[in-house]
Amino acid sequence: MRIKLLNLALFLLALQASAQSEGLLGDTDGEWNFLGFTGYAGEVVINPLTGSSYFYWLFQAIQGNILTDKYPLVIWLAGGPGCASGPAVIFDYITPFIIDDNGEPILNPNNWVNQVHFMAIDHPIGTGFSFSNSPNDYKNNTSGDTNQLYTLLVRLAQKYPTWFNRDLYIFGVSYGGKWAPAIAYKILSENQGASPPYRFNLKGIGVGDPWTNPAVQTSFYGYVAYSSGLINQEELSIIQAYEEEIQNQISSGDLYEAQNNVGMVMELIYEYTGGINTYDIRKFTDYNSTAIEYWLNLNSTKALLHAPLNMEHLGCNPNVYDMTTDFMESSAMLFPYILDNINVLMWIGQDDLLLNTPCVENLVANINWPGIQGLLNTNKMIWKVNGTVAGYVKNYSTFTFVHLLKSGHIGCHDQPANSRDMFFRFIYNEGWQQ
Repeated sequence: MRIKLLNLALFLLALQASAQSEGLLGDTDGEWNFLGFTGYAGEVVINPLTGSSYFYWLFQAIQGNILTDKYPLVIWLAGGPGCASGPAVIFDYITPFIIDDNGEPILNPNNWVNQVHFMAIDHPIGTGFSFSNSPNDYKNNTSGDTNQLYTLLVRLAQKYPTWFNRDLYIFGVSYGGKWAPAIAYKILSENQGASPPYRFNLKGIGVGDPWTNPAVQTSFYGYVAYSSGLINQEELSIIQAYEEEIQNQISSGDLYEAQNNVGMVMELIYEYTGGINTYDIRKFTDYNSTAIEYWLNLNSTKALLHAPLNMEHLGCNPNVYDMTTDFMESSAMLFPYILDNINVLMWIGQDDLLLNTPCVENLVANINWPGIQGLLNTNKMIWKVNGTVAGYVKNYSTFTFVHLLKSGHIGCHDQPANSRDMFFRFIYNEGWQQ
């Protein structure tokens, strides 16, 4: 298998050289250094025939060197589908610097890179600085996008073998509840016949406020809105009628209309509540990442990150969002195999309506894994950070489930210090009780 992979790598290099000779863009990635922090970033071609490329942004651990040390590598996949990971990890207070409201970089005391190497990937093709030179490279489904992402990882391992000579963790949020388990399943399957550096030492994945199994996650919008005092009984009955129709459409295979009706439910709740933020029911305002987009589109930023100067950064690409039937299909069937092989962290923000607590708990209860009943029956632990309750945790075997308090859909943004504590406890197996 190793010989086949090496032959494939040589074949890809030959195709890339041919494509570059025809004027197509090749790899642009290289080192960056900014405000005392370092890493690698840029484009990596995943289809040499078209030049279509992924953009990644790697932050080295502050006291580390990814060429020689053993710090874990964390990969982040944003949701959408079709929203870039680069601006997401800035907005989520993960990176060592963030962008203030004036578009200026400032230091972030809650950054993750004091203990891990961290990589944000603009996934899938078409988001952020990742781009397609061919309509055929827009896959618009989890399976096709996952194959492209795996191609990127193989290419990076080919170029930088020591990067993957360490423990690897992959986290996904929202639609990343499909991305993360899909790429984990792909890696674990391919690892069976692979050798380093193409045998990735995947130790765990995490999914936050995950959109994973719509059939069991779309019946609780009305209940949560009503029990939170946001809608009345008449409005509840209207929403529940839509929820019943969604279930019928999923059962009959009419996934496109089911997706449309999920959107209709969100619109109705927005209307009934006077403009509630369905990502966080404590708010009546939308999130604003304008300053981050401004900074990413500066030519100086593009030059720093080895991104094409003539390319506009797209935070969210509506063409990628058009996942058609994929949106309402399930990825839950991947979890049993994953849980049998690596650790899984799943977390939910207390105040998220879009992917609310009952819907995510129902997702968990319907995972067909022998250990699920053990997880459901185990007592919850009270998790504290600096003496203050941060959330509640259940852990059984390889599965950890966390309720993150005072948090909406974007938990890392709402609770950056507590989120970092949660991730490091998971990665370093530190336990959940002080």
